[in-house]
Formats: sequence, structure tokens, C-alpha cells
Amino acid sequence: MTQNSQYRHADEIVGKIKDVLGHFPGYRTLHADGRLYQGVFQAYPVAKHFTRAQHLQGGRVPATVRFSKGGGDPHALFNATVGMATRFYLPDGRVTNLVMLSQKLFFARTIEQFVALVDALRPTEPHGPLNRAGLDAFLAANPNVAAVFKMRAEAQAPVSFGNTEFHAIHAFRFIDEHDEIRHVRCHWLPIEGVRGQAVEVLAKESPSVLFEEIEARLVDRPIEFELVLEIAEPGDPLDDATALWPEDRVRVPIGLLTVTGTIGEEEIGDPLMNHDPTQLVDGIEATDDPILQIRRGVYEASAAFRSQGWLAGPMGRCPVAG
Repeated sequence: MTQNSQYRHADEIVGKIKDVLGHFPGYRTLHADGRLYQGVFQAYPVAKHFTRAQHLQGGRVPATVRFSKGGGDPHALFNATVGMATRFYLPDGRVTNLVMLSQKLFFARTIEQFVALVDALRPTEPHGPLNRAGLDAFLAANPNVAAVFKMRAEAQAPVSFGNTEFHAIHAFRFIDEHDEIRHVRCHWLPIEGVRGQAVEVLAKESPSVLFEEIEARLVDRPIEFELVLEIAEPGDPLDDATALWPEDRVRVPIGLLTVTGTIGEEEIGDPLMNHDPTQLVDGIEATDDPILQIRRGVYEASAAFRSQGWLAGPMGRCPVAG
């Protein structure tokens, strides 16, 4: 993959998603409704055997977490998909992100397949319902996507962010101090255990129920997640976000995230909080997964659309244009 491939079709993809999920100015294209929380991460000693990334060497690293509901409508009810985007604040002043979902897989293995899926879902008339006939035809022709839809349809909804397991749907290259490379998938496992409920039960609650639940818990105690690496073996797909690895793959806990309370974008000093999963540091590299590669461009395009970028600055003009 080339660097510019990260921006291929980015504007087009954002526009197509909005045509399907709705246009909500000022909000993210996906996972529109979310709240920020603060905490600290500390890697276990074993982590440095897998990577030389500075936040995984054992020191205490400040972190923020954005928990979110799936979809593009910020006013919608919760469903089975929620998100957890973690930002680590590194000792040298940089940041790096780890973006996960409560689902294990994505809806497409290539950019072209994802664009075709969104096109299939596009309403046949403005503001109309999703094109179910178009989706059915697409799934019949794309069995890998149909399998992901089936898995997601069978998934339980969360009862709490703090009792949900989260998954990075892409593989990454972890590189240690000896330049040895291991391919891994990352997971957050809640220390208090995983619990779920029927989607129909959660759908009867308020659109903010899971935010209210975790904020009430944080008044009494922190919420903890263990970072676990799933280690690939030869032959495991590294560039297909629609494919699981075999269940017997080795998993190694490498650190603990402690979420302690709420925080706002104003306190952080970043009004965008763009959680680009390819914003990485030495010791962790993106694979050639085309869906992972395109996410940088899509995230940047979405951030520009919701914020107007530099146009939202003083007097709405370029600061160097005189």
C-alpha cells in the first residue's frame, strides 16, 4: 500500500455513509454519540517482549477513552455495537490511538467491497428506508460479508461499557527491540467480566443509558480493562477484516487500563479528538489491510466535515491569506 492510498475514495466514502445513515452536522460520520473518560494505562513486564513501543514498556501512561454507540445518528437508541477508542499520552509529547469495537469483524475486506455495500444500502428515495432488497442481493453475492452480518445479528447488546469485551478488528505488526516482528490482534477484556443482554431489552432504554450507567459506577470505583494480544500464526489472514483467526491462537495479557472518571474535550484541549487507528509509534505498524489503510483518510475527511477545519477559525479565512 502507498501512503496516498490512505486517502483513496475518502471523501466519497464519507458522503455515501451519510447518505445511508443520515446527515448530522457537527457529529462524527460513525459512532456519532460518544463521551470521553480519563484514566491511566500501565503495561505488564511481558509487553516489552512483543514491542518496543514506548507506552508498552511498563511506565504509567495517561489515557483517555471515548465510549460510543454505533451508527451515525447521535440521537438513536443503543444497539449491539458500541465502541471504545483509547488514546495514550506518551512521555515525549506524542499520542497514539487504539480503536476497538464490541464486534470482532468489519463488514468488508476491501475498499471496493465496502463502497459496493454502502451503495447497496442507499435508500431508493431521499430520506427513505434502507434498501433491504439491495442489501439482500449484495449479501448473496458476498458470502464473507453475509457471515459478518449474521455474526453481528446474533450478538448480544451490552449491559455496560465496563462489562463489554472490545476488539481491534485489524491486525498490526508488533516489533521488539531486536526487530523481531509478530502479527497481533488487540482486545480489551473487562476485569469485572463480560455480561450481555438482548438487543430488544436495551432498545427500551434511553439513548444515554449506557453513559449514565458507567458514570454512576465511576463515582464509586474505577473501571478496569486488561489489554490482551492475540498472536497470529503462519497462514492467518493479516489483511482481511472479515476473517477471524482460529480460536486456539495464543493470547497474552500485556497491560491494565484503569478508567477513573469523566473528562471533556475542553479539558483535554483537543476539540476534534480524531481517533485515527493508524496514528502509531515506533514498535507498532499497520498491516496492508486496505480497510485499515483507508481509515486515516476517512477519519480526516469526517473531522473536516464536522468541524469545517480551518474555515471555522477567526473570520472564517485562511490565517496566512492576509
